[in-house]
Amino acid sequence: MADLTDLAGYPLKFDEGTCGVSFGRGMRRPEYSTRELDALRPVLMDPAADGPDVIYWMYRNCGMPEDAALGEAHGLRYDISAFRSVMLGPEYMKTSGHYHPEIPGSHVAFPEVYEVLHGEALYVMQKVDDYAAGPDTVVVEDIIVARVRVGQKIVMPPGYGHVTINTLDRPLLMSNWVSNRFSSFYGSTEEARGFAWYLTDSSGALNWGPNKSYARGVPAIRHAEVREVPELGLVWDTPMYAACAAEPAKFEFLNAPAKYEEQIWANLEIE
Repeated sequence: MADLTDLAGYPLKFDEGTCGVSFGRGMRRPEYSTRELDALRPVLMDPAADGPDVIYWMYRNCGMPEDAALGEAHGLRYDISAFRSVMLGPEYMKTSGHYHPEIPGSHVAFPEVYEVLHGEALYVMQKVDDYAAGPDTVVVEDIIVARVRVGQKIVMPPGYGHVTINTLDRPLLMSNWVSNRFSSFYGSTEEARGFAWYLTDSSGALNWGPNKSYARGVPAIRHAEVREVPELGLVWDTPMYAACAAEPAKFEFLNAPAKYEEQIWANLEIE
């Protein structure tokens, strides 16, 4: 098992062969769930794709006992997700994709921040004019793609739905901090059979193809690199868990993003 304690900021081991996560003694027992292939079929290019029953594992509300107050005092939750390295038909392994609701009393949606602990992740961020609209009427306004490596962090900007893709031949492990004041929604993504672009393998090369379910077409992909944002506690040499536990005020942007719009977007250097 790989010992990821230094990267994670708490006792953590990861088994590449099984995607098994081992938390250190004394950690809070997380809520556990899986995403099975059958649940992903509505968003796949090939809904009949073969694959293992379980594609990824999710551990919600993780952490050390002494940090449990972050949930009540700051409205935050820390999660871990483990993903197989597997093809889903012609596509690389991906998550279902989801959107976040707007913060009550505002027109700004909740953001989320991810950190890669093992492997590499490709994040697809999609903005539409109406989360609830079906593929015949929705307008896809923007698509941003960023590759994130071990130790790096990336903010999913307010208003952008997101999908995580694993293009490597080894599993992916990532963590996230997010507000505990909402639930994500998936329905419109499933109705459209996924996000606006599919990522497939073409003779060993990555190939982006448009999802033709979107009747009004899709915009070109904008590629981005991630950058450190110390004001938000996002630096490469400090585990994101430890950064928030030490200075939770820096993660206020997860519940009050309108106050931190400039800093949030500073995390993405768009080509």
